[in-house]
Amino acid sequence: MRQLVFFLSVLLVFWIAGSSYWYVCKVRCDCNATIKAPELVQGVAETQTAEQVLMAAVGEAKTFLTGAGIQKGSFESSSAVGDMSSVSDEYIKNLKLVLENNPSSKIEVTGHTDNTGTERFNKTLGLKRAEFVKSYLVSAGINADQIVTSSKGFSEPVMPNSTPEGRAANRRTEIKVII
Repeated sequence: MRQLVFFLSVLLVFWIAGSSYWYVCKVRCDCNATIKAPELVQGVAETQTAEQVLMAAVGEAKTFLTGAGIQKGSFESSSAVGDMSSVSDEYIKNLKLVLENNPSSKIEVTGHTDNTGTERFNKTLGLKRAEFVKSYLVSAGINADQIVTSSKGFSEPVMPNSTPEGRAANRRTEIKVII
């Protein structure tokens, strides 16, 4: 019985040591000042510091966001709650990475409407749409202080408001990153 208890105690000690090593070295990458991770970021040299790998990842994220351009959300008529499925998880992930590592960067969310209703109503509705998108981004983990909202109402249509399709295209929000 003593041999079994001794064997299990030794096994437990090795288990704890192995788990600690795995967490510290593999998960947190804190074992050495350098890590080998060329698969993390394309074009990264064989051995770089964690900070260099992070900055390379941030650079790639900036390139991705620049290539993605202005993201748009769409809304039903007179609704301040919209469809954000056009904003991909990859876009949100890259946006979060860039903003966390560039505290002075901002996101500008602008709400737009069609020309149905008064100018005052549409300005207010556009702002509510922008605030909806802001809450969506905050729930995704983005800092609310880095998000600026505004409304253009119906002053900047992307299509003529004379058709239902044109009005639908004008009911939108635009997410623009200011780096």
